[in-house]
Amino acid sequence: MTHRRTYHRMPSILLAALLLALLGPLLSSAPAGAAPVWTLRWSPDPSAEGLGAFETIEDDRADSHPEAGPHIKVANGAYRFDMHMIDRDTATDRQRHEVTGNRTSSSGYLQWKLGETWRVTYSMYIPSSLMATTSFTHIMQTKQPGPGTSPITVTSLRRVNGVQTIEHKVFAGDVLVGRTNLEPLQNKWIDIEYEIKIGDGTAGSVRWVVRNGTTTVVDATKTGVDTFLADRVRPKWGIYRSLGDTSGSLRDTYLLLRNMRAYQLTGGTTPAPGTEALLSQGRPASASSTEGAGFEPGLAFDGQSGTRWASAEGADPQWLRVDLGTTAALTRVRLDWEAAYASAYRIQSSTDGTTWTDRATVTGGDGGTDDITVTGNARYVRVYGTQRATPYGYSLYELKVYGTTGGSPTPAQAPNPA
Repeated sequence: MTHRRTYHRMPSILLAALLLALLGPLLSSAPAGAAPVWTLRWSPDPSAEGLGAFETIEDDRADSHPEAGPHIKVANGAYRFDMHMIDRDTATDRQRHEVTGNRTSSSGYLQWKLGETWRVTYSMYIPSSLMATTSFTHIMQTKQPGPGTSPITVTSLRRVNGVQTIEHKVFAGDVLVGRTNLEPLQNKWIDIEYEIKIGDGTAGSVRWVVRNGTTTVVDATKTGVDTFLADRVRPKWGIYRSLGDTSGSLRDTYLLLRNMRAYQLTGGTTPAPGTEALLSQGRPASASSTEGAGFEPGLAFDGQSGTRWASAEGADPQWLRVDLGTTAALTRVRLDWEAAYASAYRIQSSTDGTTWTDRATVTGGDGGTDDITVTGNARYVRVYGTQRATPYGYSLYELKVYGTTGGSPTPAQAPNPA
């Protein structure tokens, strides 16, 4: 194994300028066959950006309950959507408080276009007062911008044979992507991953993942579906529900969202054989524990040096895992440690998420950056920390897995959380 450590980091601005000068000519002529990667396009900070993170705000459009406004706001670092029984939309048989789109500046926002593939991830808190209904209760949609158009896909809270469920559907053809019981997921933070390939007719696909802590509750994919109407696709979040429920489930309620991210699949679709590529960025991640809000596993794979995963403090062992989406020939793993680093750890890989093989063992680690050569074929890679160097936990700014694959990423299946 080759184990390279870097300890003294150059100031980020100077480093960026130096890299641009050295690599600019190479980057401008990068081969079209480079492997696709998930590129982070949107990651709003609610406390800093507020509702400016969204393209439009639909808060009490009928001005039905102004004394309770705003119904959509930032609270405790999350986006909060309040819904009261007396609230009405412009159509008085329904209620709507939603936000739309991904704003990136005061004058710009992301546009999801035909032929593109996008992924959004976020954490969601559904209280027990936000119940499934016999009529529609949507908490996430994708739509074509403009009034009067049908949804493209919907995440809904629906009663099925009297049971409260959360489900995701493709609207055209009423295609069910996935469904699970709602009640075990209420009154706690759960994690959602949603991926859409925008295609007309049968050219589209959708993947919907629900995670409860380290447990994957749903990981469902539908291909050959219609995910395009016209112009572009735009995501929506909030509470949009019919008053036609017959189960008595409508209540004053709310919905919370945080850790919102949007990634676009960029780069080529057929990597050149034997060409090393970054495989882990934007891929689904899980961990043995998390220190708290703002230190989730996915933050070690978002390509941002200012965000990080941190484990619970004072406990060994701990692990951080990534699903590469397809089996790859591994070449190296790079770890950018925060001050809470591992003095001993192992790099492990797996083809099924259950059985793990040690690919490298490190002792006497002293933080900084570790760049470790590894070999072997794997779909899952994890760092397994066995000894902390500090009284705190384990913390990584970035974990980058490199390798070669024979094609573009495939939808991830649910591994065992061992």
